[in-house]
Amino acid sequence: MTIAELKNKKVLILGLGKEGTSTLKLLRKKFPEKVISLADRKTLVELEKDLQKIAKNDRKLKLHLGNSYQKNLDQFDVIIKSPGLLLEKSTKGEVTSQTQIFMNLFKNKVIGITGTKGKTTTSSLIHKILKDAKINALLVGNVGNPPFDYLEKAKVTDIFVFELSSFQLQDLEASPHIAIFLNLYKEHLDYHGNFENYKNAKINISKWQNNGDFLIYNADFQILEKIAVTGKAKKIPFSINQKLKSGAYIDGEWLFFNQEKVLKISETKLKGRFNHNNILAAVSAAKILKIPNKKIASSVKKFEPVKHRIQFIGSYGGIDFINDSIATIPEATIAALETFNPNINTLIVGGYNRGLDYSRLSKKIVEEKIPNLILFPETGKIILEGIKRQNRFVPKYLFVKNMKNAVEIAAKITAKGKICLLSPASSSFNLFKNYQDRGEQFQKYVRKLI
Repeated sequence: MTIAELKNKKVLILGLGKEGTSTLKLLRKKFPEKVISLADRKTLVELEKDLQKIAKNDRKLKLHLGNSYQKNLDQFDVIIKSPGLLLEKSTKGEVTSQTQIFMNLFKNKVIGITGTKGKTTTSSLIHKILKDAKINALLVGNVGNPPFDYLEKAKVTDIFVFELSSFQLQDLEASPHIAIFLNLYKEHLDYHGNFENYKNAKINISKWQNNGDFLIYNADFQILEKIAVTGKAKKIPFSINQKLKSGAYIDGEWLFFNQEKVLKISETKLKGRFNHNNILAAVSAAKILKIPNKKIASSVKKFEPVKHRIQFIGSYGGIDFINDSIATIPEATIAALETFNPNINTLIVGGYNRGLDYSRLSKKIVEEKIPNLILFPETGKIILEGIKRQNRFVPKYLFVKNMKNAVEIAAKITAKGKICLLSPASSSFNLFKNYQDRGEQFQKYVRKLI
């Protein structure tokens, strides 16, 4: 499916967020007189202001809004669906997406990054390395603009660094030229139904590659090793746990690629084993593009951590406040504890319950003897119960329902010279708009202290 093929089709844009709006703007520019249908659960007054204006002024638009927005799906030849939306019923028309259409056109110019955690940091780091090396690199997907924003102005020399979620990968039938698979944990099971479905969505990052493509993958995950073996692409593993004959690894202070020193890992601003995996993946992509080691090392050393991922906010009363709001699964919080302990004195943890297993995190909190816990519902209670079941060590704990109270309490109970870490291990939707809102509220109330 290409944009030109949509000219004489009955088209529905399903989902009117950032990506749906981008799709509408491109189609209207291409086809000024075309009737285009839009569908979203929101009502007209709930849509973004610029989209409301477009909808009121464009007489060639047909709107399907509100709770019954998916009622007439069978009327359309093509449905361009936004990521994360579930079809309520089967449809006769072709269901596609921005990602699919874009990948059909530009797959050979795409570096695609997926994994349960680390996508944004890795994508942003690759983008910086390429830009510093004077390569025309564009950041698209979750961390950048929707891919259709670049469809008309893309140049032959452009490379697209594309952060790909399981929602974008779910029905994809084309894989990027360079695919990066960072890790795989249980996540988004409320959407995918089970881990197998989630895994199968992620596998599309490399499923459609051929022997001229590259797959960069984390060799410390047995499940990713198995996925890599089944693919046709050239395999480039990376590891923080083992020296590799080929690929990227860390030995002592040095990061190696194909047994050649590239950079001193201790000189980077990205701290912790979790971030070191992201660096390994980014360096591997840069080496495929033949960027010299000195340029890679210079870019990595200058790279600033991504917002809400192990982000230092400031100090108050001798306490360092660190924002890791992007930690929405237990494994991410475990990685943060490993990065900063024994200096963590207070952990702010908990959030929306998606049915994940918190037993390993509870065990880790006990093993690290974290003195203070500030707990958000709903998973805060689950984590605490897991701690108590071990009958070994129980931190002091308090339950809160908003970030203002969490920060104020942390300022009172955290020991001087120690760290207060926000790393929720959970989604945010029961108390906050998203993880960004949660992290920004943490930052706001910490800075009020300072």
